[in-house]
Order: sequence, then C-alpha cells, then structure tokens
Amino acid sequence: MAQCTPWILLALVALPSPWTAAGEEPDLEPAKTLLQGIREQDVRRGAMICAKANNVAAVKLLLGVLRRTKRHAGGALPPAHYRDIVWEALVRITDPYARARIRTELRTNAKQSWVRQWCAELLGIYDDAAFAPALVAATSDRNAGVRRWAARSLGMLRYEPATPALFKLIHKKDIYVRANAIEALARIDPERHVRTFRAALERDPDGGVRCALLGAAAEIYPTRIVEDCTKALRDPDWRPRMQAVDNLARLQTKVAVDRLVRATADARPVVAERAVLALQRMTGKEIREPSGWVTWWAASRESFAFPETTSGTDPEQRKGKGRTVAYGIPLVSDHVAFVLDKSQGMVDMLEATHSTKNKAALDELGRVLAKLHGRLVFNVFLYREDVKSLRKKPLALDPKSRKRALRFVAGEPPRGAKDIWKVLEAVVSDPDLDTAYLLSSGEPDIGLYVHWNRVTRHLRDLNRFHKVVVHTVVYSERKWYRDQLEKIAQATGGRFKWFK
Repeated sequence: MAQCTPWILLALVALPSPWTAAGEEPDLEPAKTLLQGIREQDVRRGAMICAKANNVAAVKLLLGVLRRTKRHAGGALPPAHYRDIVWEALVRITDPYARARIRTELRTNAKQSWVRQWCAELLGIYDDAAFAPALVAATSDRNAGVRRWAARSLGMLRYEPATPALFKLIHKKDIYVRANAIEALARIDPERHVRTFRAALERDPDGGVRCALLGAAAEIYPTRIVEDCTKALRDPDWRPRMQAVDNLARLQTKVAVDRLVRATADARPVVAERAVLALQRMTGKEIREPSGWVTWWAASRESFAFPETTSGTDPEQRKGKGRTVAYGIPLVSDHVAFVLDKSQGMVDMLEATHSTKNKAALDELGRVLAKLHGRLVFNVFLYREDVKSLRKKPLALDPKSRKRALRFVAGEPPRGAKDIWKVLEAVVSDPDLDTAYLLSSGEPDIGLYVHWNRVTRHLRDLNRFHKVVVHTVVYSERKWYRDQLEKIAQATGGRFKWFK
C-alpha cells in the first residue's frame, strides 16, 4: 500500500476537526471549498479532511478532483498534481461503503479512462474480494491501462472466479495486459496455471514480458528460481538477464554465486556491473574483473562461508572508479538516453557555470559525447509538454551523430511547462536503452502523474518489464524540487545530482 508522505502527517496534526460534536457526521463544506481552491496547501487540507471523514460523501469530493478538467475562475487550469494529492487520501479510505463508491466510479465513468484506471488500482490496494467482480468486468474495458490494472489487481486479490476473464487476455498484443494476466493466474492458483506461466516465461516473444514474469517467479515459484535464472542468463534480451542477476543477488547460496560469477562476463556492461556489485555485497570481496572472480571462486568455493556483514569500500563509490562521468554521475552503460528539460525554467542562470541551465546542459552533453565515440549507442530526448527524440531508434555514436545530436538540442529553445511522466514512459519503454540521464529544472508542471508518489509507483511498475536505471540531475536550489527528482532516481537504483 502507498505510504503517507510527511506533509500528510503534518497536515493531520495541524488540521482542525471537521466534526461538530461526538457521533455526528463530519461537516464536509470546508473540504469542498478547499478542494476547489487554487493553492496546493488548500487542496491538501481538503483531501485530509475527506480522509478523516472516511465516508461516501468524502469519496465523492475526492473523485471530483480526479475528474476535474474545467478551468478555475479566471481561466487557470487546475494543476494536474492535485490528482496525486487526493490519491493519498483515497488510499486511506477504510469504510466499506465509501470504498464501494470507487467501484461505482469504475463501472460508470465512461468518458475518463484515467479515472477508471486509478479506481482499478485502488480496488486492488483495498484487498477486498467484494470488489473483484467489478475488476473482472474491467478486464474488457476499451482502454488498455484499465485492463492492465484490472488484471494486476485481480492477481493481488487472488480471485479464482476471474480465471476465464484473465485467460482471454494472455495472448493480447499489449505486453503489460498479457503479462499481468499471466501473473495474476499464477497468483490465483500456482499449480493449476504453472504451464501457462512457464510457457510465457520461457517463450513469450517480448523480452520485457519474460523479464516481468521472472521477477514474479521468485515469489510464486521460489523452488525453481535458480533453474529459471540459469536459463534467463542465456536469454538473447538483456532485460531477463538483468532480472536473473537481481533474483540471484537475494539468494545467499553458493549456486547463486556460481551463476553470478558467470554473469560478470555478460555482454551488456550494466548486467555485468550489477553482477559484480551483487558479488561484492555477498562475499565482501572487491574483485572487479570477470577473470578475477572465476579464479577466486574456483579456489574458494569449497571452504567459503558467507560473511555476516560485508566490509570495504561502499559499492556506490566502487561504481564510480575509472568511469566516464556524465553530469557528475559515472557512466557504466553503452546504451544511454540523455533526457533534457526544455521548459521555461531552463532559461534561468546556473550559478555553477555562470550560464543558463539550458546552455550548461548542452555543453556537458557535448563534452560527454566527445569522449565516447565508437563506445556508445544513444538517443536524445527533449521534453516540455510533449516529447521529441533525436531518432525513433537509438544510434551509434560517431562524429556525425554527435553533431546531429548537438544541433537537435540547440535548435529547441526553452519554453512552456514540462511533463516528466510522459518522457519517462517513452524512454523506459525503449527496449534498447538501459540507462537514462534525466535533466530537469525542477518539479514537473503537468502530466498524468506529477508528484513523486504517483510517478515512482508507476515507474517501478513499468520497470518490472524494462529494468532501466534513471539517473537524475536537477538544476535548482529548491529542496522540494530536488526531493522530487531524487525519489525518481531511487525508484530505479539510479543516482542523483543537483547543481545551483
């Protein structure tokens, strides 16, 4: 279940009670007024009044914010992140009748697919099988996002009557729909659906599906996980191999070490690096080269005992040694996306370079690309309200593609607002890219998800399929903005850097 953010806890402490007397229904008029406000702090207070009221009327008010598309008086659009604020209040609802209002919204909101999707998510979080029939119906929704979350929530509920509906989804073109349906079937009845699960785990045509199912297999079929990971380490797609390394890293066994030693020689540098770091944490050794691990393990395997604690240099510090650095963060990958903010905030001056944030980002990109000719496959993404990419597919870095990339970045002036979720979804969903450097002038302004609570939840979900590490670089002095981007990096195992 989603966790409450510190500002919510503070708001609850400071909030005046909406109850007029013991045992009476809460007065929701203050909440109604606050939720219609323009100031963020007012919407937060209104959402928390509703969470405390915990009744049908309160949920109706919160759903009204999710649905809102009309402009405020004076023409101002309601900030998109108000949806993220009321999400935290909706997660806190416990009254069964109030929760049932979420089910009603899923069934009856025909026009707004994003509202139906959020309702499907909530019904899974509520962990109440009484809501499962509505989710079964939602597996036939015309919107893929609703179908994805209906299937995922049914798996969380382990609702056996959903089996026929889920079977209708396991061959769908949308990789997220079919993977969620296959995983849900396995969670509902692991023995009955083991053949369906294993067929997809081993032979699904999409590497992202195989990756996501391997991640789920560690929980659903733990006795076969070493066998599954051994096969996955030979997968032609790098993503199942990365997931295999992550699964093995959680096993404190010599067989797991056997497989991880093999993975240190993986053709993808990020997979090999992940295996090295896992071995260093498991064994306390600071060996880096594959040949070194092979030699040490051959001599030590029989007598080796796992240390209770590891010692030596912190893995994050080891990661940086001898690496090319981009925007202050070591570059391990050879398949990279550079993601640059082109919103109005990038025209501001950057103290560290005495130039605009936009120019500083361009200059650093030029320096990084100049060092990596012949060693990198890359793409460049620019984002404001929309997303533009240098090419549809990543390309090899050479002098010609470097010049093309720099012209592309220089030719787009900063203006307008920015949608970080839209660009993250585009970058992370590219199966060729395994690392992204996301540059931002601060908190996003618009998008389906804006605040870190919703951005990181859905980024983690997307990364079950894609395993992309997102490093974030923030040009801002405001701690709120820095925290937002740091949370995004943490959600993917990336690193965070900020500049004044």
